[in-house]
Amino acid sequence: MKKILLTLFVLGVISCQPAKEKKTEPNMEFGGWSGNADDHAMESLMTRKIMDNYSSNNLMSISDLISDTADEFYFNNTKVTKQGWLEGASAHHNYFDGISNKDKFPYNVTTTVYENGSTWSLAWFLWTGTGKFTGTEAEIYVHHGFRWEEGKIVAAYHFFDPTLINNEIAAASEK
Repeated sequence: MKKILLTLFVLGVISCQPAKEKKTEPNMEFGGWSGNADDHAMESLMTRKIMDNYSSNNLMSISDLISDTADEFYFNNTKVTKQGWLEGASAHHNYFDGISNKDKFPYNVTTTVYENGSTWSLAWFLWTGTGKFTGTEAEIYVHHGFRWEEGKIVAAYHFFDPTLINNEIAAASEK
């Protein structure tokens, strides 16, 4: 009997809770950067494909996922064109063997559709490779973000410490 009364009491308390308010308008007070993240969104799946194609030195095959008219592509503070992005990333394979972005641990990719209408895929991972000229086992933490519009990347930002890559390029130029 005590269990039945306790159950009824708990149910009564739960049913008295106010209903959650559904938002009808985005909260733009801080720019509308609230949203819903999804690691299985179409853009997340495409980002994973790009990352896998990069590792296998097949990045050019996904160039159709990148807008031809966009010009917002960065490696740290260096702005590049779409072609510069593709060629620069592919050039890593001239200096490193065994490039991977998931050897040490799986990469983290999520896509968020924000209240302000922006859609971003963000990735965090540990880039690894072995220098072809120094033999250095390189590990570089990387964060990148892709902004999407109509199924195409219109902005790409890559953030990482370029020291090990620059050292390998310098060693290659000495040979």
